[in-house]
This record gives sequence, C-alpha cells and structure tokens, in this order.
Amino acid sequence: MTRILDVLCEGGDTIAFASRSRSMSYRETFDTLRRLHATLKNEGVAPGETVAITGGNMPETILLQIAAQLRGARVVHRDDLSCTADGVEADHVLSSDPDCPLLVAGRRTTAAEGDIVMPRRVETLFPVDGGAIVSCGEEYEEMARTVRPNPDGPQQVLLIAPMSHPIGNRITLKALLAGDTVVLHERAPESVPSAAGTPTPQG
Repeated sequence: MTRILDVLCEGGDTIAFASRSRSMSYRETFDTLRRLHATLKNEGVAPGETVAITGGNMPETILLQIAAQLRGARVVHRDDLSCTADGVEADHVLSSDPDCPLLVAGRRTTAAEGDIVMPRRVETLFPVDGGAIVSCGEEYEEMARTVRPNPDGPQQVLLIAPMSHPIGNRITLKALLAGDTVVLHERAPESVPSAAGTPTPQG
C-alpha cells in the first residue's frame, strides 16, 4: 500500500478524479485520504474488523476502502445501505454518498496504536450474482509491481463499471497507481451480471 500513498502524495496538481460535478487533484486526494483515515481512527476501526462501504462512483468510495485497509480492516462493498444479503457481518458501515452521514453504523471499538501497522495483505469483498461473495486479496502488491506511469504522460480512464464490483475497483486502483485521471461515470449501473461478464471500460 505504500506505493499508492507515494503516488497520491507526489501527484501534485495532476487531476486524479474528474466528473461533471467536480474534480480532485492528487494532492487533494491524498489530503482527503488522510482526513478519512483520521476519522476511521477516531471511530475505532481496528485490525481484523469488517467495514462495509456503499455510495457509488465517487472518489470517497475508493478512499474509504484504502483508509479502512490502512487501519487493518477488511472491506466489503455493497450497492446500497439495505443490501445485507451477502451474509457478511460488518463492524462499521460507511457511505460516500454526500446525502448520507459518513458513518452510518459502528461499534465504537478501540485499537491500540501499536496494533496498527502497514498491512502486508488486504482483503476486499464484492457481492456478485446470487448473493455470492468474491474475495480479492493482495491486489495492491501485485499492481504496485506491474503498473507504471505511461511514458506519454497521464492518461484519462473512463470508469463505467461501478467501484463496488471487482473490475471497476481494480481499474480505479490501477489508474491511480499509474498517475492517470479517473473520469467518473457517476451514475454507473450497480447491477453487474458477474465479474467475468463485465465489459472493461476503455481509457
């Protein structure tokens, strides 16, 4: 995860996220991640806990994921707040939707600072057809080894798939690692047939 932090910190005024409603530079993205991480720390998000995230295609969705994983928690993405059919019990429920509070529900647990270390392995869960769960682990380490900036400079990557599904999530992370601009399709369809059947957005 250090690679993602380095890229966000060093990206400066390059646009990380762009949409019809707003844009966010890499510097602003890094500052937002720090703020969200501090909020999750204050709420007691601890190693080994599960954080559920909902809210659609917006920068805070992926930043909440990274912040929670930096706290040592695993993340499950849900399409909406009412979706609990995945059978995963969440210790904290977060929303990136500006019309909802950031922390929808939480247990106010506590964790000693000594328990928080840079995680070597992270786990992200995604619901797919029939209520099944897809688990993606060690994605950051693999992507950090293979993703490098384009020699022609930052590219624009149009994100059509939702961040709450494996392909959209991976495309977003890879674009950030490459220093590219993620152009958000804010009304991305939340219903994706399966990870294998989702068309890859073209950048």
